[in-house]
Amino acid sequence: MGRYILKRIFSSVITIWFIMTLTFILMKSIPGDPFVSERAMTPQVKAAVYAKYGLDKPEFEQYLTYMTNFLKGDFGVSFNRIGLTTQDIIKGGFPYSLKIGGWASLFIIVVGIFLGIIAALRQNKVSDRTVMFISTLGATIPSFVFATGYLYFFSKKLGWAPSFGVGSWKHFVGPVICIGMFSLSYVTRLTRTSVLDVLQQDYIRTARAKGLSEFVVIGKHALRNALIPVVTYIGPMIAGIVTGSFVIEKVFGIAGIGSLFTTSILGRDYTLIMGITVFFGIFLVTAVLIVDIVYVLIDPRIKYD
Repeated sequence: MGRYILKRIFSSVITIWFIMTLTFILMKSIPGDPFVSERAMTPQVKAAVYAKYGLDKPEFEQYLTYMTNFLKGDFGVSFNRIGLTTQDIIKGGFPYSLKIGGWASLFIIVVGIFLGIIAALRQNKVSDRTVMFISTLGATIPSFVFATGYLYFFSKKLGWAPSFGVGSWKHFVGPVICIGMFSLSYVTRLTRTSVLDVLQQDYIRTARAKGLSEFVVIGKHALRNALIPVVTYIGPMIAGIVTGSFVIEKVFGIAGIGSLFTTSILGRDYTLIMGITVFFGIFLVTAVLIVDIVYVLIDPRIKYD
């Protein structure tokens, strides 16, 4: 397994390099610059600012400089937030995204798998149809619509939940639910389909013929194989949720990493865009690597060659 992990780490490094390079090229192809909103800036001042941040150099030289600094652990300073480095900004916003994403991931995994199993075991019954109807709504209605509805009913009408910022646990209930609705619906449907497929396999019939209890058949034999496609989805899902939801964080006024990323793009803050993109890329490839390792724990038939 050690050799396999080393190969995956190497491929992850190549992936991150490709992400950084592609992001750099796309940023430079977008019209504008970080100082386009500074209307009062004279040509002399603008030239001095460009020289200070190295924006007056050829793009290939800027790319080499950034990559060299990145290898040293330096993501650069923000163009729009004077005096703050990219690392400082990410450290300030990531805890909020981590807290929301962590609870949302737990909510999705526990509730989604549970509902999927119930729907599969009660196929074509009222409970199955109800779960599928709700999961269909969750998968088709955009997250910002859920967020707007939540704020309208629970904040404005009922006054049960705050509508802006972070503070007590009540501030996180809405974002957790709204961020998790789509993935919850997907995990529920995926679990249901996978469990139904596994329950029709010959080894499940053999286990039941041996007189094993239904609990042992489902819990020990069926779920281990049924959860493989679910785990495949959950790994990247967690990475995406934990690194922040752009829309939800904006709606709820949370200065998480998703909100920071949106702001950095609008402000052409190149270093912050690169920093958050690389941070997300590292998080994602790490999650995928963990998923690949978990495979062998779920199904011993999977071997690492």
